[in-house]
Amino acid sequence: MFYKEEEFENILPMVELVNYSPGYRLGDFNCGSEDYNSFLTNDAKYYIQENICQVKLLINKQNGDIIAYMALNTDSFLLDPEEKEKEKLDIPFNSVPSMKIGKLAVDINYKDLPYGSFMLWLSMGLLEKINESGVGCRFIAVDADITERTDTPDFYLKNGFEYNEKQNKKRAKSLSMRLDAF
Repeated sequence: MFYKEEEFENILPMVELVNYSPGYRLGDFNCGSEDYNSFLTNDAKYYIQENICQVKLLINKQNGDIIAYMALNTDSFLLDPEEKEKEKLDIPFNSVPSMKIGKLAVDINYKDLPYGSFMLWLSMGLLEKINESGVGCRFIAVDADITERTDTPDFYLKNGFEYNEKQNKKRAKSLSMRLDAF
């Protein structure tokens, strides 16, 4: 399902997914986007304290580098009747729950392996834990940011995501996408 998933077993022993902590070298992280770098160093702590999102860091076990991060929160999105039929959802409402990836970034020094796709794969495990805790959630959603890279949706498409038919017209800088986790 995920791009280069066959490489994930090789990545697993080299990394650890941890909760955000200012004890990590946050300022060393550089994904090439000042906005995404600044989020990690300046905004993430406040958003976490206010329960707006949680941030997961992918740490290199050998040197403590932050390889990647993702900011996660809850969300919902609308499915029109045709999309519900396609997803085989016989429900009387159009809004469906999702875990949202608010930000996903990989350090420019770690582009040699598919760490972005690996993070999406790990997000499936986090979604499974949400469901096991007694909270229903079927989809992973993302508003694919196209402000700096217009090809961002391509990354999500090659990892099994699809566009939502209902796009928020107020968000011209991103495209709403989803992955059915079941």
